[in-house]
Amino acid sequence: MKRLNLLVICMLWFHGAASAEPFTTLEQAVGYTVDRNFSLRASAQQLATAEAQIGVAESARRPQLMIRYAFQASDNPLDAFAASLNTRTVQAEDFDPDRLNDPDVSTLFSGAVALQYSLYNGGRTEADIDSAQGNSNAIRLQHRRFLQRLAFNTMRAYYNSQAAEHGVVIAKDAETAARRHVKTTRQLVKEDRTVKSDQLTAEVNWSAFKSLTTQSATDLKVAYNRLKVAMGMPQTQAISVSPLSLASNPVQLRDVGSYEQQGFASRLDLEALKTALDTARAQIRSAEARLRPRVDLVADATLYRDDPRVNEPSWRVMGMISQDLYTGGRTRSSVDAARSRADTIRYQLESLRQEILGEIHQAYDRVGESQARLEIAKGNVARARRNVRMISERYGQGRTILIDLLGAEQRLVAARNEELNAQQALMTNLAALGLADGSLNPHAKFGDQGTTQ
Repeated sequence: MKRLNLLVICMLWFHGAASAEPFTTLEQAVGYTVDRNFSLRASAQQLATAEAQIGVAESARRPQLMIRYAFQASDNPLDAFAASLNTRTVQAEDFDPDRLNDPDVSTLFSGAVALQYSLYNGGRTEADIDSAQGNSNAIRLQHRRFLQRLAFNTMRAYYNSQAAEHGVVIAKDAETAARRHVKTTRQLVKEDRTVKSDQLTAEVNWSAFKSLTTQSATDLKVAYNRLKVAMGMPQTQAISVSPLSLASNPVQLRDVGSYEQQGFASRLDLEALKTALDTARAQIRSAEARLRPRVDLVADATLYRDDPRVNEPSWRVMGMISQDLYTGGRTRSSVDAARSRADTIRYQLESLRQEILGEIHQAYDRVGESQARLEIAKGNVARARRNVRMISERYGQGRTILIDLLGAEQRLVAARNEELNAQQALMTNLAALGLADGSLNPHAKFGDQGTTQ
């Protein structure tokens, strides 16, 4: 039943029913992006990988338990004597020099359980855990920022689709008026009330607007295709957008400084870099820990026999203190590399702060510009409509020529397209400002983008 209702809605929409609901609202488009976009899924898998690395680092806190089963065959004198010792089968004749120097092939089966626990490693374990947790947090923040960017891309593509759809309406309106003029001039020529050149001029004008309609229809298809790409939707899937409303409340922007403060407080990519810097510092501590001694506790229990059924037990407990005296410069180079990474991130932080300021100011200025353009365009559309009505009346009274009427209608089309472009730019720039200051919420309900900010 649900599918049947959706089919009915789509059929009504394609037949131009005024009561039909749009196939896709802006909220649905952004929601689809959040749920279905494959790039976002890949980003989520990177986050899952980073979270798994925390478990890897934390495992160093816990004892390591190992079990093994081995077989050995050897005529090495030491191995042969050790096999006798481990299986507790040493005989007096085993000490004969000839037998010690030239033993028969010995076989040894062994099974062992070994436990190793690091008591101290210079703080490396804690540093590695801090590094893994910091890396996971940074990737989580980057994932959320990526989600914001995807939402913005979808919003921008959605607004472009709305504008393209409204552009088709403008083109069709112009084509309808041009066709009407062709019919009128043809009739007037038959009645010898006008010259043939008026008819030809009207036909040329009609052809131009038919071309504009064709171009507008293609622009709409391209806009829909780009919207599908942004959403992660298959190109073969049908889609439409809700009609664009040119009525918009005036935008009341706050002082640009408040947007700067918002950006420094809310930008997830900035927070991710700060977290990455903490991670780099933890990596420095991890690298420096290799310069310190390590203390390990080792315990194992082993069963030996000269056949597969091992049953001669032995055990040992051992504490080990170790220190790398020389590693060919590897440890010191690791410390230098970690410090260099931290310095790199510090520079990236400063660069990103400058980029945030630039993005905020650009979006802020663009919003003001598009708002001013929209207000001018609205006035121009009203004046152009009034001008068309006046010239149309005069043309009907024979007080002006056709070219004046056609020129007035072309100026009306241009004014309507400018109003449309300004409205689309305003909505997109408002979304860009939200992306720039970090306030864009991919899960929000999107209403009229001309509301007070």
